[in-house]
Amino acid sequence: MKADFTASCSKQSLAGIRDFVSGQLRAFEVEESLAHQLVLAVDEACANSIIHHHGCDGSSSIQISLVKAPGSLVIELIDQGNPFPIDAYQPKEIEEIIRNRTKGGLGILLINKIMDKIEVLKREQDFVYRFTKIL
Repeated sequence: MKADFTASCSKQSLAGIRDFVSGQLRAFEVEESLAHQLVLAVDEACANSIIHHHGCDGSSSIQISLVKAPGSLVIELIDQGNPFPIDAYQPKEIEEIIRNRTKGGLGILLINKIMDKIEVLKREQDFVYRFTKIL
């Protein structure tokens, strides 16, 4: 089973992305508490791309793809340009973030805690953040 969605790179698109992912996870019969975690991880990845990579430029877009196979779910965020090395990034521990009161850093930490595998694939015209969750 596969589903695709394209969103403009504006913060207003995040609600539609969350609705799309949530609806597809229901259709894929993913357990509700896990679905909430997955929606959060996708929301964080898309927000990072929209805000930091695109500067909230609504004239550009990102694509989200969900593929459910027996025993796993693969979520891909397809984007243009140069990817942030999310697969190699070592986020700070939450205790350090709280202690130092640093801004940011929680999104990638959450993505790493929720997903079982994170890959960044550079292609000729674009790149893909691939997140795999074992079901």
